[in-house]
Amino acid sequence: MRTALLLLLAITLPASAADPAGTWRYDKGAEYFGQLKPLPPPRSQTLQISNGQLILSTRCIVPLTPQSYAYDVLFQSLLKEDVDEAKLTPYLSKQFAITLTGVKTFYEAERHASHCNLHLTDFIVTDDALLVPFAGSAFYRFVRGADTPQLYGRKTSQLPFNSAAYSSTCLGRLPISKGVPQATTKCGPVYMPYVAAANGDALSQLIGTHDYQKGGARYADDYANPFANKLHPVFVVLPPMKDLLLVRVDDMEPGPNEQRDVMSGVFLAIKDGKVTDQLNQGCLITSDYACVDEDGKRQYQLLESGKFQKLK
Repeated sequence: MRTALLLLLAITLPASAADPAGTWRYDKGAEYFGQLKPLPPPRSQTLQISNGQLILSTRCIVPLTPQSYAYDVLFQSLLKEDVDEAKLTPYLSKQFAITLTGVKTFYEAERHASHCNLHLTDFIVTDDALLVPFAGSAFYRFVRGADTPQLYGRKTSQLPFNSAAYSSTCLGRLPISKGVPQATTKCGPVYMPYVAAANGDALSQLIGTHDYQKGGARYADDYANPFANKLHPVFVVLPPMKDLLLVRVDDMEPGPNEQRDVMSGVFLAIKDGKVTDQLNQGCLITSDYACVDEDGKRQYQLLESGKFQKLK
């Protein structure tokens, strides 16, 4: 069974491919010949693309390569059933408010050794929708997540937030100037990392003067506090839970010849301008603010009080 992943506009697609980066959520599905009713939803109902990589889970991060679009490549099975582009175009327009007109580029996803992306192999990028052809004649449509708000003048990263995927796809690519990591938008909009500065705003001051060792972080003996040790915390701001802010903080300065052990990353809960709790875990933060481990087990739940509750 051959599957393709397509990103398509709700109206006519421009000649150049749109940026696929961002968070995409499952919207609807349908089968061309009407043989599968209802169509079961996809296993992965949230897709994230950052730095030219498709992120399905901590263990499934797949590189993407742009290719020239060709109907007979992406829709071989339909073509064998005498469904050419002229026939498919009105179907996609009616079912998904999508057209193939003007498509010039698609992206090819590298097939993972574990086949974790078995049903996501090729796709076309547009601005508003993501259409996934699979099983020869079936389709799923995904749509972009809502625009993220700005807090303290910064854009938030997106949920779900996978700390391991963030580390492997973004942190290692941060620009470095005179040994100091720099903020970048290259990981956006999924990840929007910033660097706390000693002369920065209130959020920078909270992050840069926090006692991470007292909060239980590993290797934090010379990181408490960062500004006093002339260090520059790297952080992302996650979408707020009402008046509660959740921030991921990472230590990216091992120094010359990697002479110091960097602190393990932490999550800080911030409420009313104060740090209310610290979670010393690498996990996936879900849309309902649970900390989930690599096996999918919910370990902690962030409460509106600003505390992380350990789950049984």
